[in-house]
Amino acid sequence: MCAHDLAVRLLDEAGYARTRGVAQRAARIARSGRLERDRRARLLCAAWLHRLGAPRDTARRLRAAGQEELARIVAHAGFAAMAAGIRGEVPLEGEFPVPTGADEGLLMLLDIAGVTTDEDGAPASPARCLRGLVERVGPADPEVRAMVALVTRLGEDPGARALVESVAPAAPIR
Repeated sequence: MCAHDLAVRLLDEAGYARTRGVAQRAARIARSGRLERDRRARLLCAAWLHRLGAPRDTARRLRAAGQEELARIVAHAGFAAMAAGIRGEVPLEGEFPVPTGADEGLLMLLDIAGVTTDEDGAPASPARCLRGLVERVGPADPEVRAMVALVTRLGEDPGARALVESVAPAAPIR
């Protein structure tokens, strides 16, 4: 069974719509970056699987299935380690080391796809995604703090910022 099929079977309609949007953005980024076939496949698998449950739980299932590299990417998507730390959970890095090398780049690409996709799966600016998250969970939620840190990190990296700008819709001129 492929990652897409798992998403279809395990996500509700809203979760599937957002996940489909993230996967679409990830595919666009992979094409524009001319990723090698195996890296592109791993990125798309991570995109389809990243919201099947809590990041740590999904990563544990992937590890049990022999997918260690994919587990590490999914575990750390969306600055999940920071959110877990704010919640007072056991540090994620102890169980799932932060991806390194090529997989570190895939994690960044997945995060870019995530912060440029709204809850309905439509392309969105990181600011619009952050506003939507705050509306859903409130400003004090650890996920909000993690997303602010993630968007800041992406904005400080010129390459990441250029990718965000290439996949996020342009802000309307006022």
